[in-house]
Amino acid sequence: MSSSRGRSSTKSWQRLSFGKRQTRTGQLSSEEAQHRRWMQILLLSFQVLLVTFLIGWISPGQDLLSDPGVGRWIELVAVVLLIHVGSLLLSRTLNTDSSWPLGRSFMLLSGFLIANWIILQDPTVSVMLLPVPLLGMVLGFLLKPAQAILIAAAAVVFTVLMVLERQPQIDAVAMGLAQFLGILVAVQGVQKVRTRTRILTVGFLAGLTQAIGNLLLEPLAFRDLDVTAFVVTLPLQDAMWSLVGGISAGVLITSALPFMERWFDVLTEIRLVELADTHRPLLNEFSLLAPGSFQHSLMVGQLAEEAANTIGADGLLCRVGALYHDIGKMNKPGYFVENMQGGDNVHDRLSPEMSRLVVIAHVKDGKSIAEEERLPKPIVDMIPMHHGTSVVEFFFHKKAQQVDEEEADRTREAFRYPGPKPTFREAGILMLADGVEASSRTLSDPTPARVRQHVRNIIQARTGDGQLDECDLTMSDLHGIEDAFVRVLSAIHHGRVKYPGDAVAQQQDSGENGAKGSGDSGEENSTAASVTARRR
Repeated sequence: MSSSRGRSSTKSWQRLSFGKRQTRTGQLSSEEAQHRRWMQILLLSFQVLLVTFLIGWISPGQDLLSDPGVGRWIELVAVVLLIHVGSLLLSRTLNTDSSWPLGRSFMLLSGFLIANWIILQDPTVSVMLLPVPLLGMVLGFLLKPAQAILIAAAAVVFTVLMVLERQPQIDAVAMGLAQFLGILVAVQGVQKVRTRTRILTVGFLAGLTQAIGNLLLEPLAFRDLDVTAFVVTLPLQDAMWSLVGGISAGVLITSALPFMERWFDVLTEIRLVELADTHRPLLNEFSLLAPGSFQHSLMVGQLAEEAANTIGADGLLCRVGALYHDIGKMNKPGYFVENMQGGDNVHDRLSPEMSRLVVIAHVKDGKSIAEEERLPKPIVDMIPMHHGTSVVEFFFHKKAQQVDEEEADRTREAFRYPGPKPTFREAGILMLADGVEASSRTLSDPTPARVRQHVRNIIQARTGDGQLDECDLTMSDLHGIEDAFVRVLSAIHHGRVKYPGDAVAQQQDSGENGAKGSGDSGEENSTAASVTARRR
């Protein structure tokens, strides 16, 4: 018995775990991950060889078989490999991101080093004219700050090695530190850019930082110099070339940014500002076809932006996502109560199942329109996520009144939106803002206390239904969102002083309502309930 246990490869307690049983879907996912891992290893290996070749190949006429020797090539490969390994370990230590854009990083780093190799072919050109600020600005736009700085640091180290191989008389350490300071300014400067003139400013500041760093890191070059000699000194010339390089980088990025946004599908602050323009053809058509839904989107954007800014999320992304989250209602605007200009409610003539199909379809239609207009992926994702898998409550309760309780429980799942649930903070904020704004219109006496309780109920309902389980909103974030919603809604529903004409108009309205009878009030209550249900 003991010998059979010794021969067994699996312990008894391991057989009790379902983790050893892998489904076909899990097996395919594992194979796909393994294939991706091998592709990354091949790409990194090719990058190591390419960087080593660019460092060691000094000029086109060089004999690669004899100069440098085999030992020198092995040394260069080892140094480059160690730099890559150190960068990967540092990225895991900093926990930059699980989805590292390896292909994009390889292309940017290789392109930068190839440009350096071409520029360094002319020894009369200043090394401070290397496109370091340009690389920093491109990385800042296309990658996350931690990833951009890490790749930039590796690029600066490789640049220092290239310069040492060609011009050993240069203080490469001082040059590398000055270039890295310029890259830091470039990466951080483009994070919150909303105007193109700001890009030029960032380029100038990056070049200025690099120039000042170059001057301060070579103080011995200014010893025993008079004013005349100071003008022609090499560090001052390098500083001037640094300024030229920074300004040139700003001009190039300003011209190329629209193409970069399209090619790399990057969502920059400038692109968000452009998408927020309500005079764009899509939003203009939305305001004409579904004016009520458009006004609702504007209010949701105000709520979502304030809440996002309160908890440190991207407020501009929330506002832009709110502008487009209901564009699917353009296909059938008359089926949504905010667009009904009086008259009968069309859903009174439809079964709950048909109403459900029409209302849920606006999510699919909106996503199709957004993809047709080539909107950025986060905006497209926010359209179905703003409802998640929540239930269309009004029509579900209407159906539940027609069947028994057991049948109603089975039917509930059929009245859910297809999802997915929000997977990032801005989408979760948009979901809460949409529900709060839609249902707040039904508040008869919107005092601050009632508004707060109403907002709290909506947030608790979404949380209790599990709609926020997949986005990283903490309890502290939810409290901040609640306070922001209350501030905005209290400002919207603030009291006003009644003018003399208002009292006369109110008496006339009350008389007309009394003449119409109680049937009309029942219709108003039904419409108010429809607002709450259909907008959730």
